Amino acid sequence: MSTFIKIILFLFILFQNLQACRLWAICTKSNILLPSISQTDRQEIENQLDIFYQQSGSMLNGWSLLCYSGLEQDSVSPIYRSPIPANNDSLNYWSSVETILNTEEGKIGLGHLRLASSGSQSIPNPHPWMFYQDSSSFSLIHNGTVNKELLYDLITKDGSDLSWLELYPPQTFGEEEWNGSGWPNVVDSELILLHIMQEINILNDILDGFQSAINNIVNAGANANQLNIIFSDGNILMAFGGANGLYYKEFPQHFSIMTQPPNNEGHIWESLGHQELILINYDTIYHYPDFITSGVDDNDTPLYPVSFVLSPGYPNPFNGYVTFLLDPSIVGYVQLYIRNINGKQVDYLIFNASGADGQNIRWSPSPNLASGNYFVTAQFKNNTQTSKILFIK
Repeated sequence: MSTFIKIILFLFILFQNLQACRLWAICTKSNILLPSISQTDRQEIENQLDIFYQQSGSMLNGWSLLCYSGLEQDSVSPIYRSPIPANNDSLNYWSSVETILNTEEGKIGLGHLRLASSGSQSIPNPHPWMFYQDSSSFSLIHNGTVNKELLYDLITKDGSDLSWLELYPPQTFGEEEWNGSGWPNVVDSELILLHIMQEINILNDILDGFQSAINNIVNAGANANQLNIIFSDGNILMAFGGANGLYYKEFPQHFSIMTQPPNNEGHIWESLGHQELILINYDTIYHYPDFITSGVDDNDTPLYPVSFVLSPGYPNPFNGYVTFLLDPSIVGYVQLYIRNINGKQVDYLIFNASGADGQNIRWSPSPNLASGNYFVTAQFKNNTQTSKILFIK
């Protein structure tokens, strides 16, 4: 390829990135809720959303904001979806910002400014895209453009199996059926979410399913620079993209992700590397710099055992914290779901097991959690274990 053509391609990609949608997300740290966040962190979030507001002038197809609340994890929906730029919709925008900052038990917020590249341009911003399953509300915001036929082929196995799309038909916003004349109104971002959820269902694991779907899309020919994605289930925040597609920063009481962050002196935002994933959970950012693989070697040794052992919690009953001892053969990420006796999830942990002797997971309930029995479900790849604990204040 000649140098001239390379320069033209670089300028084209650069121009596309400058014109693409804008993304924003935050996640508070352990035991910090948005209404009680420090004044310093609150001012920083407000500054980010002010920059976001200013950027909306060139995002002609609307804006949207969402906030997860621990009170209704299974039915979260966007606070507002607007068909016009935020700077032409100031009252609704800043009212929605206040709603985010004052959401009871709010911990994760997402925002999207839309410049339509596929699907209907006349509708209120359909981001964040939502998917409801197993008492969880999954959400996705996307910056970029992915060929819809490519995504259709992945979801349907080249048209041989339409069952997933028949079960979860993509929206056409008042037009005809998605598999007929309504197809031009289907948005690529929703198809990305549908494929991610398809793989999560197959593999029964959020991280593995997300990786499988993104691998499929990239290996089918999509560029990571067109796959800048923020994804959440209300417990964790995940971001994937091309080089300089998304930026992130840790603050004293929260983490933030933005497409184009504020350029404040002393505030250095880090960029995701090419095809890198970050996963934010409580006080930690987990980095996956080589998230995309070119294929799977069938002769590879399995990375995890068929089953795993998590000890009963001790002490039990407990007051301040409870500890679970993990089998030393476990290497990788173990997820812990804590639910009350009614089945409502009250907390979530992710632990990076190193395979060392004596490794343990410790859980400390939030101050406002009531005394009583709770069920702890540990998940490692496709394996789960559940135990019962008694919390006494």
